[in-house]
Amino acid sequence: MISLEQAQAMIMAEVRVAAETETLPLLQAQGRILAEPVRADFDVPPQDCSAMDGFAVLAGDIEQANPECPVSLRLVGEVAAGGRSEEKLWEAEAIQVMTGAPLPEGAQVVVPVEDSSLDGDRLSIRRSLPAGTNIRRRGEDIRRGQTVLEKGARLGPVQIGLLASLGRDRVRVSRRPQVAILATGDELLEPGSPHRPGRIYSSNHYALAAQVRRAGGEPLLLGIAPTSGIS
Repeated sequence: MISLEQAQAMIMAEVRVAAETETLPLLQAQGRILAEPVRADFDVPPQDCSAMDGFAVLAGDIEQANPECPVSLRLVGEVAAGGRSEEKLWEAEAIQVMTGAPLPEGAQVVVPVEDSSLDGDRLSIRRSLPAGTNIRRRGEDIRRGQTVLEKGARLGPVQIGLLASLGRDRVRVSRRPQVAILATGDELLEPGSPHRPGRIYSSNHYALAAQVRRAGGEPLLLGIAPTSGIS
């Protein structure tokens, strides 16, 4: 009798990994193995943008702001998420921005809504913030040309979401390995067939098939081979 490790080594020595690939829609690729590296075609985020709802201002304008002595600025515009600002921000001005909105030219800080109050076109800032606060810079998450997933990566929910964020709706993956399973024994019956005295239903090859499927393979059930007359 050989050991478990010896048996595993003998089996793996005969395994041949198929090189075939296929391209699948994104959701159908979940659980599959990536067949090529994936690189970003653009920066993420694609431009400097606001990290929260608030007001884009110049850092110098709010340097002295505090709850006892707020700084008053003039509101000159608004940029929604997915929008675009054609205005340039000048001293003593503010532009309202939503989360994810591109920053107007000249913006240095985004002041959160809760640190401000608005009365008509006059904005009061009650807090000083350093330059760069609440701003997501272009390419901060992913740079154009960066490899975001390596060949051989297993595609789970996180990887699927990442591919979607890069605009990918299809992905090339390795084909599932096929594993043939043959049950042997004169005493075995196929599940679903009428029960017969002295016989048992074959369960091991179904359990093995389920394990193959869970591991990412495609089980091929070859049925039951009789053992009568085999020495």
